[in-house]
Amino acid sequence: MNILILDSSSETQFLSLKDRRTQHIIEVLKKEVGGRMRAGSLNGLVGWAILESIGNTEIELRFVAEGTAPPLRPLRILIGTVRPIQAARIVKELAILGVESIVFLPTELGEKSYTQSHFYQQKEYLAYAREGAEQSGNPRLPEIGLAWSLDRALIKAERFESMDHTNTINPESAGEAKINKCTKLLCHPDPDAKLLSEIILSELPVILAIGTERGWTKHEIDIFLNAGYIPCSLGDRILKTETAAFAAVSILLSRLGYM
Repeated sequence: MNILILDSSSETQFLSLKDRRTQHIIEVLKKEVGGRMRAGSLNGLVGWAILESIGNTEIELRFVAEGTAPPLRPLRILIGTVRPIQAARIVKELAILGVESIVFLPTELGEKSYTQSHFYQQKEYLAYAREGAEQSGNPRLPEIGLAWSLDRALIKAERFESMDHTNTINPESAGEAKINKCTKLLCHPDPDAKLLSEIILSELPVILAIGTERGWTKHEIDIFLNAGYIPCSLGDRILKTETAAFAAVSILLSRLGYM
């Protein structure tokens, strides 16, 4: 945990002794009253949290904001639903890398039952996004949601909607209408498609669609093409969904000058 992420930007805050953040402060960081640690709030403020007191059931913190965290990267990921254990790793790593949003969707060739798991239904992915943000040192969380159809996913990917946790949307992006310009990319193992590293990123943000390990169907590909997506490839090897996600996002971040 490289930053303590607080639930609000209030100066005085309380955390239960059972809260994993409290346990980290006391048991791992070994902080005593008066000690301070790097902290930030979900709306992007960063500064220090000072441990004011340790009670029988909770601790008191004083948050001193000093500035704002850098905005998230202009990358929006649209990805087929995978096993919850895989999806958890994807969310955490993409949060570390700083993507702007993640939209999961059931695909025609994917396992439909995954969407009924607690991970998707009870939004367990938010905890993994928070862990990723804590690792990155930036308190901003990506916007994450589940779309029930490809058409709906395309809309979600192009809009900042109130999907799950509107209080975490970047202030400068909140309420933003449908974006007029962006680069839309469709990852698919097509030998005729250009490599992702060769695609011209003409507009920001970049929306990247990644399917499940069985890929996209012709019907799905046609929908993407009609929506203006450009096919691209990650080479001639068949990758796991999570491998493709990490590799593709890393390539794009490098091309955009973030790595």
